[in-house]
Amino acid sequence: MKERVMNKEKYKGEYSNRVIAVTLSFTKYVILLFFAAITFFPLLWVIISSFKTNLTILTSALSLPTTLHWENYVAAIKVTNLPRAFLNSAIVTGSSLSLNAGIAFMAAYSLARFKFRLNLILTLMFSLGILLPINSAILPIKIIITKLGLGNSLIGLIILYTALGLPISILVLKSFLVSVPVEIEESAIIDGASYWKVIFKIIFPLCQPALATIIVLQFLFCWNEFLFAMLMINSEAKRTLQLSIGFFLGEFYFDYGGLFAAMVIAILPAVIIFILFQERVISGLTAGAVKQ
Repeated sequence: MKERVMNKEKYKGEYSNRVIAVTLSFTKYVILLFFAAITFFPLLWVIISSFKTNLTILTSALSLPTTLHWENYVAAIKVTNLPRAFLNSAIVTGSSLSLNAGIAFMAAYSLARFKFRLNLILTLMFSLGILLPINSAILPIKIIITKLGLGNSLIGLIILYTALGLPISILVLKSFLVSVPVEIEESAIIDGASYWKVIFKIIFPLCQPALATIIVLQFLFCWNEFLFAMLMINSEAKRTLQLSIGFFLGEFYFDYGGLFAAMVIAILPAVIIFILFQERVISGLTAGAVKQ
């Protein structure tokens, strides 16, 4: 009788634990679905609106289009010279990515491997570069760029975007390099490899997850940046993609259909890049979190 009571209580305990686990799991998925819905809905609404006319968007914003108006995409390409703006953004983003990755790798390697007096101070300075709001330095940056003769030029944007992305890139790479054992480099040097060969043939390939992380972060920043591009670029031939999208709306003119179509065109590269590199981004951000 006592054994039966114990078995009954054990069964009740297991049943209660199972109910709690199922409830927690259900609650977790409900929360995740909620945040996924509120994140995905604006993107879905923009895509649907890109196939509507201005009248339909203004009168029934949440309705589905009865006819797909592909002419919105034609207008997005022709009216604001979107191909040229797309090329400008690609040039600025690609150049900034290359410079940012190269400079950040060399700086992070120096901070991670060499112990010198200013090591901690430099690391703190790069940390402050992340914490301080960059919008507070708009006026000094504008003055410096103008004094250097880089105003209204893509080269000025490239240099500026590279500099603005360096703090986060250096810190991500440094935390990853700290987790890479020094013995790997020492073994390669003992086997006869030169110092530069160790860096570029061994360490650099090992940093691919962290490099993928900073490439995605820098790409999203450069591709979507609007404020500094608006302040620095004046001529139509040098407008970036985000600047061209802004010209769909004017004081006496608006084209919401073309605007949403241009937004979809601008969003696609960022979505594709993130999908391709998302696993490496996660591994790059979590690398170095255990061993410091």
